[in-house]
Amino acid sequence: MVDAARHPKIDVRTYTQVERVEGFVGNFKVQLREKARYVIADRCNGCGDCAKVCPIEVPNRFELDLAPRKAAYVAMSQSVPLLYTIDQEACIHCYKCVEACGALDAIDFSQEDKIVWEDIGAIVVATGFNHFDPSVIPEYGYNQYPNVITAMEMERLNNSAGPTVGNLIRPSDGENPKRLAIINCVGSRDKRFNPWCSNFCCMYAIKNAVLLKQMYPEIELSIYYIDIRTPSKGYEEFYERAREMGIKFIQGRPSLITEDKKSHNLFVHSEDITLGLVTEYEYDMVMLNQAAVPQPDVDSVSSVLNIQQSPGGWFMEYHPKLRPLDTPTDGIFIAGACQGPKDIPASVASGSATASRAGRILHSDEWEIEPIIAQVWEDRCVSADGKKCGICAKACPYNAITVEVGTAAQVTTAKCHGCGGCVAECPHNAITQLHYTDAQILAQIRALLADKPEEKIFAFRCHWCSYGGADMAGTSHFEYSANERGVRVMCSARMDTDFIYEAYRLGAGAVLYSGCHPQDCHYITGQLVGASRAERLQKIFDKMGMSPGRFRIEWISAAEGQKYANVIDEMQQTIDEIGKEKLLAEIESMKPEMEKRARRMYEVPDVTDASDYSDKMKIAMTLEVVDIGK
Repeated sequence: MVDAARHPKIDVRTYTQVERVEGFVGNFKVQLREKARYVIADRCNGCGDCAKVCPIEVPNRFELDLAPRKAAYVAMSQSVPLLYTIDQEACIHCYKCVEACGALDAIDFSQEDKIVWEDIGAIVVATGFNHFDPSVIPEYGYNQYPNVITAMEMERLNNSAGPTVGNLIRPSDGENPKRLAIINCVGSRDKRFNPWCSNFCCMYAIKNAVLLKQMYPEIELSIYYIDIRTPSKGYEEFYERAREMGIKFIQGRPSLITEDKKSHNLFVHSEDITLGLVTEYEYDMVMLNQAAVPQPDVDSVSSVLNIQQSPGGWFMEYHPKLRPLDTPTDGIFIAGACQGPKDIPASVASGSATASRAGRILHSDEWEIEPIIAQVWEDRCVSADGKKCGICAKACPYNAITVEVGTAAQVTTAKCHGCGGCVAECPHNAITQLHYTDAQILAQIRALLADKPEEKIFAFRCHWCSYGGADMAGTSHFEYSANERGVRVMCSARMDTDFIYEAYRLGAGAVLYSGCHPQDCHYITGQLVGASRAERLQKIFDKMGMSPGRFRIEWISAAEGQKYANVIDEMQQTIDEIGKEKLLAEIESMKPEMEKRARRMYEVPDVTDASDYSDKMKIAMTLEVVDIGK
């Protein structure tokens, strides 16, 4: 941090909060709140005289409340920059700090938070992780028994710069413990709290145990574990070294910790899987190795930066294999443990990689994007007529559309990723998507259902997943019904209800509405929008009396070729079971309703021309077949 602060091209802003982010890749505008320190940064030299005379003490967050700090404080002795701050919530305004500061005159109680805007080319999010609160597990007795502490509290007690100057003592009586237990996976790999493995906890426990053994050779150390996970370079050797030092490893998750009220010694009840017995051992102290969890402000940061979150709350990458450091918003990258639990080497590697990714943007005058973007027909947008709408802006997961009453909706090209959700949601057909226009998709539907449509299974597939699944089924030579026909769109959010109605109006025997699994969507909320629309359609078709199975919703990944083949075969079986006569009768009876519902599609520019062209081509093909027959 010292090197970073001294670098001429690095501006370190501490005690500052990001409140708003606007713009797009290479042209972000970021609103920062520089919080008032009540200390003038240019005058403070970090001498600490203000803290020495301050009469107020409050719990020190950095020391995990194991020691106090003054109302005039610095977060830690190695803070960069080394600037003191006045805690106004604790300060009693005795002004002793002002007197102690003397000629420097660095204390200024009139300061207020400062709002500044900065032009930013790229953003790297490296907010790290937080620690699970073990007090919600009552059987472990944290905050009930004084000698049950967390791993971070152990870190501070064993640190030479900590509250006990590196002397490990029991909180209950100040004595050095002779027997200590370390319990792994507290809050992790636990379906009650967090199902994930916290990645670095096994090695962290072993590290603490080795350090304690080196400092106190006579101490008895036991590590309770579910599995020891040592996957990286040198980790297995370090584990073996710990065993050779006499550190005991017990496989089993403790079920209960009890306390002797007089001695405050602790009894750990656990199954020892190696022995096949339920054991109870007595210890002087117990250390809980907590799970890594997302930061408490992860939701607000996610909202400000428009970053998607995984089910556990971690920031989600654009693609776990191909773009593991990018977010769906171009120009914003994630580094370190805010993406998920990472150890130090992995965090350093991701930090270096994101710096490289951001550097590509900062050194580019232009930025290439996919041309599959949305465009607004200004003459059709009701916002231009002074009417309130804004549905397209709400549908866009990238905040790429701005709507102001009196002007047509505007699409910021650099922010649009081409999911097409806004196009399908617009009730006035005022938006189109380049390369996937309604006219182009309609022409494909009509061409594919031109001959014996009642025998066809028409599939709508998303570009990234279900289309890949269909392709996988073909390249893998999986056998499935030859009656399948389909079109590709970028996302299930682009699958307009008009497309489905049109397919049925043209006589399709069955329709498959398919896309990616929710966690695999390339467009943040695209799959959720598509799924919601599909469920509404299913209810509509049920009310119409459509035979079950003629409309099917399936989420298929690019690797699930066999699943795609199975789904098509099952839909073919459904058509066969209905029977041709009944199916044709059902198609004919529903046709008026489908025509009524699909009529909006023909209001879209170029759709009528596309349908007329496809009709002419169909007639020409029919004549050609007749000629060949002659």
